[in-house]
Amino acid sequence: MTAYSSNRHCVEKLLGLADSHAIVATEDIYDDQGFKLLAKGAAISREMQDRLLLRKLRAPLESSLTVEGGLSVADVVGGALDLIGQIPELEAVAGARAAREILRDGRSLHIPPPLMLLLTCARHADPASYRRTQIVTALCAGIAAQLEASPGETQMLLVASALHDLGEIYINPEFLQRQGRLTPREWKHVATHPHVGQLLIRSLTSLPHGVAACVGQHHERHDGSGYPAQLAREEQHFLAGWIAVADAAAALIARGETCGDRISLALRIVPEEFERAPADVLIRSLRARGKAVPVATGSASVEQAQRLLERLESAGDGLNALVAGSPVGLVVEVCHKAAHLLEGFAKSLRATGILDAAVLSGEDIADHGLLEEMRQIVSEVTWRARNLARNIYLAVDALKDETVLAQVGAIIDLLDAAPEGAE
Repeated sequence: MTAYSSNRHCVEKLLGLADSHAIVATEDIYDDQGFKLLAKGAAISREMQDRLLLRKLRAPLESSLTVEGGLSVADVVGGALDLIGQIPELEAVAGARAAREILRDGRSLHIPPPLMLLLTCARHADPASYRRTQIVTALCAGIAAQLEASPGETQMLLVASALHDLGEIYINPEFLQRQGRLTPREWKHVATHPHVGQLLIRSLTSLPHGVAACVGQHHERHDGSGYPAQLAREEQHFLAGWIAVADAAAALIARGETCGDRISLALRIVPEEFERAPADVLIRSLRARGKAVPVATGSASVEQAQRLLERLESAGDGLNALVAGSPVGLVVEVCHKAAHLLEGFAKSLRATGILDAAVLSGEDIADHGLLEEMRQIVSEVTWRARNLARNIYLAVDALKDETVLAQVGAIIDLLDAAPEGAE
């Protein structure tokens, strides 16, 4: 008989929710030895924490609980509709009648009680993350409307967008909420959340396979630079690419980047990174939002871009050397793929023209708008270099070979470094 262990972070968040919401057992809950831990209809409480964590259960804990007044997809799309009237970027993308009708129709969509429990827990544990989910859902509705998705595709997209970050409940909140940068070793834990969410949907529900696939792949990228599996475009569900675009834009909107040009830059800086059609929907819709108020000063962005290119080229040389000298097939594959991505990042950096700024006149180099655009370009490419460092670490760490990890350690450190002022 299979026995199930409960995730500490999930249990702690559920017990926190239980302080304000009634969470009751939908069936008797037994440990793997047949001892009854909680009777059907009884509520969980903090006094049960040790029993839930130290005992293995006959069934997953989440499958045996329900929450009074639990959230559903209707709550997510209702909040998304409200945010359209509050956030100009959402109004631009999803303010048209067709998108609003998609969201209104989404109020009839249902999810099973275990997911209602986890969605309610997610909002309670991290309201800011839940608000981002509503932003993603609004953007997805706008994309679906403008790309004329079928009713079935639209429903799948809305459900997946509402659930896409549920896996974060199972991640140490210290990593999710830290203000500073995570090391690749720490990032390894955060990077599991799409896969965890996918497993939850598959194991706890009978929702369509596409919903689980979209949740598991919403951080993948078409050029293979995403996570957790670094899937190629042909390996991804096409709607996962739509959510990836919406999620990337939502991250900027949620932190106050209220400029259409800023979001457009993030979606087009690496041409093969995002699905073109949904990215173009956002870029076209946000074009009228105009430019941000310039904030950058000085020539630091030009110098940072030059140093960033040097780092990319140096890391690429190191990866190519490993490809030539390593007898381990998987290491060669990882390094070859990473070197190819680095070439693309360097090409994207050069294509912006930022490296030609040294020949600009003094008047041009004092243009604060131009300098701010340079700063944003450096920030975007720096982030992608850091993400690549994390992915290299994830792939090599899975080999459980400290020698190989040491060989790529210097390259990981080089890509993970953040030039002062580039973030």
